[in-house]
Amino acid sequence: MSLQDDVILPNSDSFWEVDSFKLTVKRSEDGLQMCNEIMKLIQERADIEKEYAKRLKAWAKKWNDSFEKGPEYGTNKSTWKKALDEADRMGDVHLSIKDHLVNDVQAEIKEWRNDNYKKQMVGGCKEAKVFEDEFKKAQKPWSKRLGKVVKCKKDYHLACKLEKTAANQENNARNSPEVSADQLKKFHERVEKCRKDVEVSKVKYEQALLELNAYNAKYVEDMTEVYNRTQEFEEKRLKFFKKVLYDLHSCLDQTQNRSISEIYGQFKQHISELEPGEDLKWWSLHHGVDMPMAWPAFEEYSTEFHTISRKEKVKSAYISGIGDGVTLTAVQKSDPVATANSRTQSSAVDTATLTLSERGNDCRPTSALVKSQNPFGEDEWEYDNSGMQDDSHTNSASSSGVKVKALFSYEGQESDELSFQAGDVFVKMRDRDDQGWCTGCKDGRIGLYPDNYVQVIGGEGREKL
Repeated sequence: MSLQDDVILPNSDSFWEVDSFKLTVKRSEDGLQMCNEIMKLIQERADIEKEYAKRLKAWAKKWNDSFEKGPEYGTNKSTWKKALDEADRMGDVHLSIKDHLVNDVQAEIKEWRNDNYKKQMVGGCKEAKVFEDEFKKAQKPWSKRLGKVVKCKKDYHLACKLEKTAANQENNARNSPEVSADQLKKFHERVEKCRKDVEVSKVKYEQALLELNAYNAKYVEDMTEVYNRTQEFEEKRLKFFKKVLYDLHSCLDQTQNRSISEIYGQFKQHISELEPGEDLKWWSLHHGVDMPMAWPAFEEYSTEFHTISRKEKVKSAYISGIGDGVTLTAVQKSDPVATANSRTQSSAVDTATLTLSERGNDCRPTSALVKSQNPFGEDEWEYDNSGMQDDSHTNSASSSGVKVKALFSYEGQESDELSFQAGDVFVKMRDRDDQGWCTGCKDGRIGLYPDNYVQVIGGEGREKL
């Protein structure tokens, strides 16, 4: 149903009533406020577009980095990365929308507002104030006549009321035997006077109405003239807002945007470039069955010498005896299994080459040092406390030991190492060095073993060899 179909009945809110034009004046003032509100609306949408573009670009960068560092490969990887270009480019599109909203649509509203609304120092706009003054001027003569009609009406109604009251009093007096003739005469005179007042006030009331009705045409003409100007002003605003809506639609409607068609056209093209077969072939060449392989071949035995490095604070000694020389290698104590397996890779190796005497269960060294085999000089053969200087030190740590029990099984990795099973008991001859290796004797053989593979058997103390 259109507005013209509404049936408007006369009421106290009619435009023609005194001061009822103020709502029309307020409409003009509200137009200024609506311009400000629409500008805020445009700004908020621009902020949304900006934030969306920012989020799109951040999302594209995050997942682009993820694919760059992730396990994907070949055309699958490149296609996903190219697919992320869509988000980055769409971010640029939305930034363009934001710029268009702010620089074109919002700026146009601001310019139109400044051209059509002039603010006042006391608030409101000048245009609304002008309309209000013109309405008041057009309504003032009619308002005065209306005031006169209202006053005459009031006087007439009061006179009728008094006349009615006086007539009732006269009738009551006539029916009362206590009222004298003089009093009855006074009641009658009062009624007559009231009737004359009614007639006079009625004439004035009717005359005021005639004057008011005679001025109605002029009143309607003057008020309509001002009202039409407000309508023209409002029409201009509504037409402008319609144009703004078209501009907003043009800005937001991206269906005709060639760049978007290009973005998604390329997106589809990138998808078609994904070749699963090529990716599988690449994987086979780099990580699968098509990789080259150096298959094992027969190799002749070659003697490998164990490189020995010596630390400054560790003394080296040779013990002459029967059998081959054994290299004693010290490594840092750590995890039991890791310690053993990493010994040969240690760069800090303290060594002392001992000539062992494998004579049954006798683990004692000979009484003399073989100085001719000392590669470091005579001075370095001297021990600080527990080393051997001569035959008189047979009761030192080198000629005595402590019983230990194996906690774990160990298979010697080098010829200078002992091998044992978990639970085996043998003798520790020398405490651990700074690399975590001890010297021990087992089954008549002296060698090295990792310290953290055994524990001292409590309560038995040291045992002479």
